[in-house]
Amino acid sequence: MQGIPDKVKPKLRLIPVSPGVYIMKNTSGNIIYIGKAKVLRNRVRSYFRGSSQNPKTIEMVNKIADMEYILTKTENQALELEANLIKKHRPKYNIQLKDDKSKPFIKVTIKEPFPQVLVTRELKKDGSKYFGPYTDTKALRKTMRILEWIFPIRTCTRTIPEGEPAFKRPCINFQLGKCSAPCVGYISREEYKKNVTALIQFIKGRNQDVISDLTLRMKEYSAKLNFEEAAKFRDKIGNIQKLNRSKNMFFTDEKNRDVIGVYQEGNKAAVAVLKILSGKLLNKEIYSLNNTEGTTLAQIMEAFLKQYYSSKLKELPFRIFLQTEPEDLETLNKWLKNKLIIPKKGDNKALITIARENAFNFVEEEKLKYLRKSNRTIFPIKELKDKLNLNKLPRKMICIDISTIQGTDTVSSLVFFENGKPKKKNYRHFIMKTVKGQDDFASMEETMKRYLIKIEENEKPDLIVIDGGKGQLNKSYNILKKMKIEEIEMISLAKRIEEVFLPGSKNSIILPRNSSALRVLVKIRDEAHRFAITFHRKRRKKRTLKSELDNIIGVGDLTKFALLKKFGSVDNIKNASITELISVKGIGKKNAGMILEYLSKK
Repeated sequence: MQGIPDKVKPKLRLIPVSPGVYIMKNTSGNIIYIGKAKVLRNRVRSYFRGSSQNPKTIEMVNKIADMEYILTKTENQALELEANLIKKHRPKYNIQLKDDKSKPFIKVTIKEPFPQVLVTRELKKDGSKYFGPYTDTKALRKTMRILEWIFPIRTCTRTIPEGEPAFKRPCINFQLGKCSAPCVGYISREEYKKNVTALIQFIKGRNQDVISDLTLRMKEYSAKLNFEEAAKFRDKIGNIQKLNRSKNMFFTDEKNRDVIGVYQEGNKAAVAVLKILSGKLLNKEIYSLNNTEGTTLAQIMEAFLKQYYSSKLKELPFRIFLQTEPEDLETLNKWLKNKLIIPKKGDNKALITIARENAFNFVEEEKLKYLRKSNRTIFPIKELKDKLNLNKLPRKMICIDISTIQGTDTVSSLVFFENGKPKKKNYRHFIMKTVKGQDDFASMEETMKRYLIKIEENEKPDLIVIDGGKGQLNKSYNILKKMKIEEIEMISLAKRIEEVFLPGSKNSIILPRNSSALRVLVKIRDEAHRFAITFHRKRRKKRTLKSELDNIIGVGDLTKFALLKKFGSVDNIKNASITELISVKGIGKKNAGMILEYLSKK
């Protein structure tokens, strides 16, 4: 471990004996770690004593170049400040909850006279109330569709001022019964506000409060002999009770609880939060965590609790059940108003098991996603090795294609695939230097020699794919033998029935049409052909343009290409008017006349 950095030494002598937050920085001034302490001096000095530290902490300390600290009055304040700073700066060595940007929230625009209820993925400081995030997007949207009928609150973006109705007619949502149409004055602001309050209570899990309020309003309308309105409230109560019956009841006291389970495997970790609202399991939240390698479950639990509840301190549940005891339990429990419980047996322990299983399944799914993504390329080349009996896995493959038209402008293309995917920075074009006329075999030989002589060892291909049959393969393989390159294998792919030929083998191999290995071979063959044709066309177009226009005095290369880009061919240039030619940058009236006069003689 390195010594104490020069910028840190004087600060260690002056750091006070009080609670606060310390901020570690690297040589670039970037924040790499944020922590809190009841006694700042003792905690910060402990990092530079070098005892009882895990590899991750040792690595972090070795990168410290400077540090700062912020004093707080209490340890609770330090804990809250630490959580907020970690969310803001996302230091490299802190365990972090992944961003909630991709997860939806329920947004209630309470500052408007007639608030909207929306599902959004953007958190803005606009005075609105946000609930969430919700990790099960499908379940959230399904619930919101049901709530539209129970609490007819607008979801439109109309601006509705207080006072006189702003619009003449309501939208179709009113006709469907999904909106109470405040935009045309069909509901008072006071009545609308009751619907918003009921919805918020429902979201918070206070379903019994909602039912009690709706029952009271139903009786009020019934007393006024307004049985139609009373029936609407009766139906709403029935729908809420139906929703309640669809959920499992865990606690009869109808109090809210959070059940937190954690699972870690290597550098992957997840925390599951079961949300028990009004005694029923109504929601499940899953969070992935970063920078967990080399940390304990206790450290992960501590980091999660601080970051998760730092913005929820005003609305904590009745109890928070934990799978494992977090580090610094005493401070955390005091900060969270003594809500933390680690169940040892019974129903609460069973709930913890469910939460842990959800966290475990999330990590497993993430691993499978990675495997599925990598297997899309790894499995085909593994199949290729097995089916063709190759000596090693063909992770690096090249395919060479020769392109020539009527014996002119012979070029070759070489495409490079790594793990079944194109690696375009390794593509190459070759203009033949030694080959006269049309000789595909000589062109192949020149291409292979020029490429393989200069190739670096780490980019050397495992397999060369030749476009052609057995004859083309044998000739190409002889080039490898002449060059005394035996570690690179070679095959050819014939177009007629997509049969594969191997050197020294009399019969071809027919891979199934649905074979992923065949798809890779066809893809690399077609890509080489496309790459060669494209380059050949550019060469031919450039040569044609020059041969026709080079003799026109005063027309430079840039102007020639501008003409070709504008008109597409020399024939089109010949048939253009002077006005059309003048529209090309760099061509004046005089040059336009010269070009047309010259081409008219051809």
